[in-house]
Amino acid sequence: MKNKLCIFIFFILFISSCRKISSDNERQYFVFQGLANKDVILYKITKDDKKNKVYYPIMKVSTNTKVLLPKGKYFLANECSSYEFNNESEKEEKVVLSRVSIILGSKNSEKNSLDQKENIYNSFCIDPLDGKEHWFINKMNFDILPGKNSLTISGRNIDLNFQAGLFSDKRIDLWPLKLSSPINTDSSKFFSLPLDLGTKDKKFVISAPVNGTLWLQTGRYQVEVNGSKEVIQINSNPQNIKLGVLRIGLPRNFPIEVRLKAGGQPIFAYINEKVLFRLNTDYPVFPGKYRVTLEGTEIEKNIQVNEDELISVKTQGAMVASPPCSEKYEKCRPPSRVTIHMNRMPFVLMTVPADMPFLVFDQKYEYGIEGIKGIFKNLYASEDSVRVDKLGRVKIKWETRYTTGNTKTDFVRFESKSMNMFGKSIDIMYFKPDEIYLPEGDYWLSYFVGDQNLILPKTRVDVSLGGGMTKEVTVPIYMEKTSENLTAEKNKENSSLSSKTTLSPIKN
Repeated sequence: MKNKLCIFIFFILFISSCRKISSDNERQYFVFQGLANKDVILYKITKDDKKNKVYYPIMKVSTNTKVLLPKGKYFLANECSSYEFNNESEKEEKVVLSRVSIILGSKNSEKNSLDQKENIYNSFCIDPLDGKEHWFINKMNFDILPGKNSLTISGRNIDLNFQAGLFSDKRIDLWPLKLSSPINTDSSKFFSLPLDLGTKDKKFVISAPVNGTLWLQTGRYQVEVNGSKEVIQINSNPQNIKLGVLRIGLPRNFPIEVRLKAGGQPIFAYINEKVLFRLNTDYPVFPGKYRVTLEGTEIEKNIQVNEDELISVKTQGAMVASPPCSEKYEKCRPPSRVTIHMNRMPFVLMTVPADMPFLVFDQKYEYGIEGIKGIFKNLYASEDSVRVDKLGRVKIKWETRYTTGNTKTDFVRFESKSMNMFGKSIDIMYFKPDEIYLPEGDYWLSYFVGDQNLILPKTRVDVSLGGGMTKEVTVPIYMEKTSENLTAEKNKENSSLSSKTTLSPIKN
C-alpha cells in the first residue's frame, strides 16, 4: 500500500513539473532600462476581425525592471514616442529608454536657469496612439523610446531613431534672441516663424514678451513685433535687438463723444497700410521707416523710428461747421461733405461730413466742399482739441431776362479773393443749384453777359460771406427771345437748361 502511494505522489509531481516547464517555454523576460524612475505604458497587440491592430494596455513599466511576459507582440508608449517589439526569441528582450536634452546655449548653469517670464521656448510632440499634439513650454528633457520618433523644438522638427539596446542622450542647442524695448510693454509680444524649412516640415509661430528671451535653434527666422518684421539669422551667439517705440497721439481734449453723436466711429491708425494701431498707445517696433495712415483716409505721414527712441506722431483736431437755417426759410438742405486736400491738388485725401470732428497730422492741408469744386481754404487744426471753421450759405436767385441778338450769360462761378483761400469754382449750372455752401471768406461772383461774338470783360460782384451766415444774391440769366409764342415753352424749360442756353468756353 505504501508503495502505491509513493508511486502516485511521484506521478503527480512529474506531471506538475512538466506543466511548469511547458509554461516557462511560453513566457519570456522583458528588460526595460534607462534613467531611474521613468515610466511608460506597456500594451499587448492583437488584431480584430478586420485584421486591424488593437492595443490593450497591460501595465505601467518603470525603468530598470525585468518583467516575465507571454510571448507575442507588444507596444511601449509615452506621450511623445513609441516602440513596437516581438517578445518571442529565446533571449530576453531588452529595451532602453533614451533622453533628449535641451541646452540653452551655455554650459553655465546660471544661464540655463529659466525664469518663466523672461525665457521662453516652445516644443510639441504627437501622441503615438491618438495623434493629439502635446505642447510644452520650457521643457528641458524628453524621454524617448527606440525607433523612429520626432519632436518639434522652437519651431523646427527633430527626427529621432534610437537603437533599442543602447542609451542615447541627444543634445539640442538653443540660442537666445531678445528684443529690448526702452519702455515697459507688458502687453506686447514678438513672434518668430522659421523660414529655411522644407515644404513637408511643419511651421509654427512661437512668441515671447518684449524684453523677454526667446530660445531658438540655428537658422533663419522671420521675427515680428506689432506688425513690424525683420528676417534674423540665429547662430551660436546671443542676439539682443533694440527696438524703438511708436505712439500715435490724440489731442488731449478731442471731443470723441461729439464725433460719435454725429455718426462717426472711433479713430484708428495704420502703419504700412496693414497693421491697425490704437491711438495714445505705445507700440514697440523694429527701427526703420514707416508710413502712418489714419483709418479710412489717405491722410498719411512718413516717419523714422530709431532704436531706444520713442517717436510720438502728433494728430490735430478740426471740424467744419454748417450754418444754421434761418427762420425766414422754410427749409435748408444740409451741406455737402467736406473734402480734405494737400498741396492744392484736386484729389481727395479724406471726406467727412460737416459738424463732425476729425483728425489730421501736423501738416498743411486745405479743405473744400463737395458740389462746389475748385475752391479751397487752408485747414487749421488744434493740438489740444478741435479748431472749428464755419461755412456760409449763398442763396442764389436765378433771374431770367429775355433779349434779342447774341447777348447771353456765358458762365457763372465763385472766385476766392481772401488771403487764406484760393481757386475758383467750376461753372455753376443755371437754375441749379439755388443754395451753395462755401467756406467763410470773401469772393467774387463772376459771370459774363454780352455779345458772344465779342470778347468783353466779365462782371464781378463782391460777396462777403461770414461763417454761419446766409447771403442772398441775384444772378441774371439772359436768353434770346424769338417770339411770344415760344416764350411760355422756354419758361418751362428753365428748370433744366434751355436749348438756346449753352455753356460756351470761358472767356477771361
